[in-house]
Amino acid sequence: MIPMAIMQMHNNQVVERMRESTWVKAGTAVNATSAASAAKQAGLDWTVSLSDMETTTLSSTGVNRLHIPNRQAVIKTHNNEQSVVGVVGTKYKLVQNMEVFNAIDTLVDSGDARYTAAGEYNGGSNVWMVLALPKGVQVAGDPHNAFLLVKTGHDGSSAVIIKPIIERLFCANQINRLIMGKNKNKYTYSMKHTTNSKLSIQDIRNITQLTYTMIDDYQAIANNLLGKKVEDERAKNIFKQLWALPPEVEGVAHQFLTQGQKRQQTIAMDARKNAFDIFAYSPTQENIRNTAFGVWQAVIEHADHHAGKDTMKRSINAISGRSDRIKSKALDLVLV
Repeated sequence: MIPMAIMQMHNNQVVERMRESTWVKAGTAVNATSAASAAKQAGLDWTVSLSDMETTTLSSTGVNRLHIPNRQAVIKTHNNEQSVVGVVGTKYKLVQNMEVFNAIDTLVDSGDARYTAAGEYNGGSNVWMVLALPKGVQVAGDPHNAFLLVKTGHDGSSAVIIKPIIERLFCANQINRLIMGKNKNKYTYSMKHTTNSKLSIQDIRNITQLTYTMIDDYQAIANNLLGKKVEDERAKNIFKQLWALPPEVEGVAHQFLTQGQKRQQTIAMDARKNAFDIFAYSPTQENIRNTAFGVWQAVIEHADHHAGKDTMKRSINAISGRSDRIKSKALDLVLV
């Protein structure tokens, strides 16, 4: 019997929602020929500045103001309104949104890319922009498009990052990383927020060519995985490895677990079941069903469109890279 949740996926409205890109859910779709225009459309035309920090204490003589050494507040200023978006050290180098985004204009000017979407999260602590590249690939009849994700943080949590994304358009699955281990940064441009750092236009342009290399690598991997048949039990075992539980939780009746263990077990079991339901029943699997590629895509689809109950959080996890680990681990398992 096909689970009711999966049957509902045949409803056109649900399928259309699934086709919406992660970055459209998390930000603003833009139609612009310049970074400045894209940033304005997405509300990212603001600046950051640094401010010394101090605290107050109470004593018998009244209120004392004390300077906090080696720490600075990052202040966001937008339309004459200010807010604190981060606390950083004294060696932190500010990089303005437009300093990052303007460096990408060279790609758009040359016709290599077009602005697609942009946004922010954590109150502006993190900002991002996505560009579509004029190259795609067909896998099992499915069109896949290539994009560049450009992002930075203003709270010390992220360097300036530019990396390729491949999206399976039918289900809007987002593939951010192919190679793990020592080559995990093979396709990524990164610049830390340190005093001597400077954006390299040439290095940024090289990322475009590396993206095309990633597309070729992706197609080779996909063709390999499409040739590997996977029965239901093997798929279930892979999902069990992905969402593994400690021995004291795995298979133990709910009533014998602590509250924390119950939550841990519920999350893992729900993820395993949902990934398998996608693999076995989803219309997004029709042309790749019972293959290793289907297993991998089921995990990606779960992470991007089903994990947890918050659409915005899922989208931010995909953009920030927090969901890369489970997607990459799935790829490792199906490649064995």
